[in-house]
Amino acid sequence: MSYNSEDYFLSNDFKTVLKKFEESESEGRFAMLDSDELVDIAEYYYNNGKADKAGEIIERTLSVYPGSSAPLLFKARLALMEDKDTAKAENFTEMIEDKTDSEYFYMKAEILLYKGKTEEADTYLKKKFDETNDEDKDYFAIDSAALFIDYEAIGKAEKWLELCEDTDLIDYKEQAARISLENGEYEKSKRLYNELIDNDPFSTQYWNSLASSQFFTNNIEDSIQSSEYSIAINPKNTAALLNKANGLYNLGNYQEALEYYKRYNELCPNDENGEMLIGFCNLLLEDFNGAIEHLAKAEKLTPPKSASLIDIYKDWAFALCRLGKMDECMAVLDKTDNLDCDHNEILVYRGSLLAGSGRHEDARKLFTKALKDSDYSPKIFMKIAITVYESGDSALAYKMFKSLYDIYSDMTDGYAYFAACCYDLGKTDEFLQSLEIAAKHSPLELKTLLEKLFPEGMDPKLYHKYMLAKIKRKGKI
Repeated sequence: MSYNSEDYFLSNDFKTVLKKFEESESEGRFAMLDSDELVDIAEYYYNNGKADKAGEIIERTLSVYPGSSAPLLFKARLALMEDKDTAKAENFTEMIEDKTDSEYFYMKAEILLYKGKTEEADTYLKKKFDETNDEDKDYFAIDSAALFIDYEAIGKAEKWLELCEDTDLIDYKEQAARISLENGEYEKSKRLYNELIDNDPFSTQYWNSLASSQFFTNNIEDSIQSSEYSIAINPKNTAALLNKANGLYNLGNYQEALEYYKRYNELCPNDENGEMLIGFCNLLLEDFNGAIEHLAKAEKLTPPKSASLIDIYKDWAFALCRLGKMDECMAVLDKTDNLDCDHNEILVYRGSLLAGSGRHEDARKLFTKALKDSDYSPKIFMKIAITVYESGDSALAYKMFKSLYDIYSDMTDGYAYFAACCYDLGKTDEFLQSLEIAAKHSPLELKTLLEKLFPEGMDPKLYHKYMLAKIKRKGKI
C-alpha cells in the first residue's frame, strides 16, 4: 500500500526525517515530528514489510495529534485496500476534524469509487471543486484526475485534467502522461515522460513509465535501457526489474530474463506472478523440473478462482508432458474443471499434448468432442488447426485454415499460422497475403513463428515488403 512515490523515500529530505525518528527511537523517545512526517515513516515501514511497526506509529501519532487527517487517511485506505471494509474506511474518514481539507474530499470520493459509484464520486468532487478557491482549482483538478486514473476511469480523468489551466505544471504533465499510457497513445506518453525526465532525471517512476511506453511500441532495447537507468537509481526497484526481465524475454534472452525475474521474486515473494514467470522461463529453457517447482509455488500463492491458475496448470501440464509423465499431466489439467474458463479450449489443449506424445487417436477423440460441445465454434476449430500445424502436418493444417477463412471471410485471427503453412507448402501468393494480414492483426505472434525467415530485429510490419523483394530476386519463397 504505497501513496507516496517510491522516489520520495529515496530522497535526502525523507532520509533526514527517518534518521531523526530512528535516533529518537533508539533513545526511547517518540520523535517530535509533525503528523505528515510520522505517517510518511509509517508508510515506509509498511512498504518494507513492517506492518506492525507502521500500525504502532500511526496509533502513537493519533495520540499526539487526535483528529489529524494524515494518520486517519492512512487507516481509511488500509481498511479499503487490505480489509476491503468500506464501513471502516468511512468511519476513519469521518473522524477527521478538518472537514475542509481537500484530502478529506478525495477520501470520500475514493470510497465511492471503491464501491463502483463513479458518477457519484464525480458529482461530489465537482461540487467541492466549485467551492474551491481559484488559486487552488488547478491542483484540485489534477488530484481528482489522478484519483480517477487509479480506479481506471480514464474518461473521467481526462475531463478533470481539462479543468486545469496551467498545463506547464509538472503534476499536470504527470497525469497527462499516465492518461496517454492508459489510452495506448504511446508516442505522446513517451514525449511527456521524456519531458518529465529532463526535469527530474532521478525519478524511477518516470523511467519505468517510459520503459513501458517503449515496450508497447516495440522499442524493446530502448525499454531495457530505460529500465537499467531506473535500476541504477534503485537496484531494488521492482517495476524496473520486471520491465527489464520482460524486455529480455521479448528479445528471446530467456536465461538473463530468468535472472531478473528471480531478483523481482526475491523482493516480492508473495506475488504469484514472480513464480509464474520463473516457471515459464524454465519451461522455455527446457528445465522442466524447475518449471514444475515454481509453477507449484505459484499455485499456492494464487487466489482459488483466479484466471491465472489456467495458465499455471497449462504450463505445468506441458512440463509434465515433456517429461513423459502423461497421467500426471492430465491430472493437473483436471484442476481446471472447476475454474471459470473455456473447457472446450482445455479439451483441445489436452489433445495437443496427447498428439505431441504420439497418442493421436486419443487426441482426435478430444478434438471431436471439443468441436461438438462448442457447437462447431470457429475459435475451437482454429485452435485444433494450430495444434495440427504444431504437430508437423502443415498440409492438413493448411486445408483447415483455408476452409475456415472461406466460411468466415472477415476473420483475422490465426493468419500467422496460416502464413507458416503456406511457406512450408510453397504457396507464394497466399503466403504474401497472409503475411500482410498477420502483421496488421497479430505482429508478435507472426514474429514468434517466422522471425527466422527475416533479418534479426526486423519489425513484422516490414516482413511483406522484404519477402516480396526477395521473391522478385529469386523467383520463389
